[in-house]
Amino acid sequence: MNLSLSLRFKVTLAVSLLLAIVIFTIAYSVAVTQKNFLIRQISDTRERTLRSFSSMCNEAVKYGKEEQVESAVNLLISTYKPSVVYSGYINADGGIIYSSRYNDVNIDSEFKRRIKNFSKERSESYVSYGGEQIYEMGTPFFINGGQYAGTFIIGFSQTAMNKHVATIVEDMIMEIRKVSLIVMTSFIVLAFFLGYFMFVKPLNLLIKASEQITEGNFNVEISVKRHDEIGKLAQTFNNMVKRIENLDSMKDSFVSSVSHELRSPLSAIDGYCDLLIGCVESNYENSKEQLEKGLQIMKQATVRLTNFINNILDLAKMKANKLEIKIAPAEIEPIIQEIVALYQPMVLQQEKTIGYEISGEIPELEIDSERIKQVITNLVSNAVKFTKKGGSIKIKVLPSSPGYGTDYIEVWVQDDGTGIPKQQVDLIFEKFYQVQESEFKRPKGTGLGLTIVFEMIKIHKGYIWAESDLGKGTTFKFALPKKSYNDSEK
Repeated sequence: MNLSLSLRFKVTLAVSLLLAIVIFTIAYSVAVTQKNFLIRQISDTRERTLRSFSSMCNEAVKYGKEEQVESAVNLLISTYKPSVVYSGYINADGGIIYSSRYNDVNIDSEFKRRIKNFSKERSESYVSYGGEQIYEMGTPFFINGGQYAGTFIIGFSQTAMNKHVATIVEDMIMEIRKVSLIVMTSFIVLAFFLGYFMFVKPLNLLIKASEQITEGNFNVEISVKRHDEIGKLAQTFNNMVKRIENLDSMKDSFVSSVSHELRSPLSAIDGYCDLLIGCVESNYENSKEQLEKGLQIMKQATVRLTNFINNILDLAKMKANKLEIKIAPAEIEPIIQEIVALYQPMVLQQEKTIGYEISGEIPELEIDSERIKQVITNLVSNAVKFTKKGGSIKIKVLPSSPGYGTDYIEVWVQDDGTGIPKQQVDLIFEKFYQVQESEFKRPKGTGLGLTIVFEMIKIHKGYIWAESDLGKGTTFKFALPKKSYNDSEK
């Protein structure tokens, strides 16, 4: 639970921080944009104010009504105070009409001295003696076809404008903060619950399922119906559990098979030892025949035990990459002839047949002949085991591989036995795996033979696979390179 809370807290914190950064960036951008917009708007307002009042004064001057100019100047101050600090008009003769928002004579005298004649529009920023930032604008008047009539001047307070803009921006930021706080709070709550249902809850299911697996219960399944990464994780976990369950089942089967493979020959050896000891002690006439038979059975049991132990040791060496391979030039036909001769008495006794076919000229290969013999022997042993009475086993050698080209020879071991279900064909080379089908008897063995075959062919830089039709038989095929093993290592 502490892990869950920690995860929820981390997810919520991370998303909240990200959201805070986004909101701050947006708020800052909006504030800057709004500030620039207000400044442009105030600048435009200043321009319009200057144009409007200068036009009004210009008309009054044209018709000789300077009293209207004075009214306009005073109206400007009273209307736009405190944005307008002062305004004034100076005619061509130097007469001044002036008004300001201040009653102080000293301050007024500073601003009044700035009411001067000039013939071009101009603007200027400066700081007054009182420390106020002023933005001054002025425009001249012309009458009677271009005769200079005077100048209209307005002094705007830049300080007042900055305070006004700052107040608006600050109010806006406060509103953004309020909205952001509401959004953040809502989002944190939402993220907390979404984090629980989207991440923490399925992960808790995975943790509980893992704990059950640790306790040895493999009958668990995560029910997460989603198509995102969490759903894929749950599906992968379920597949892993099934795989572990299969491995556990194969392990139990392997232990049972190993017990049988060890107990059967040891029981035979133990039983015949007692029998032979009894024959010797009784000095029985037929002791020689019984001794010979008993020794043969003990020899067979010993060979069976030796092969079984060698298989386990070979597999361990292969996995550790320590299996010794003795490469030498060898022909494959004598190897196959020896194997067929070895199994001939057994298949005749079981009323089956075995044979081989060499298609074309097969070159001499550089292989470990004993290991390749072990491969073919294991494949033939499987074929005999799964072939029913009256069936046949056939070994076939091709001078080139239809699948891997002319640089390889291909060897087939065919039978017309029970076959392998399609869904199990890709699994048969795995350790401990044994084909199981309800209508067929479960085969004896440890499930190591085909794994060893696969690794042996792999060591020889070859390929092996199986093709099967359930109920009609199986063909194991492997391809070996014609070039030397040592060359392929270079």
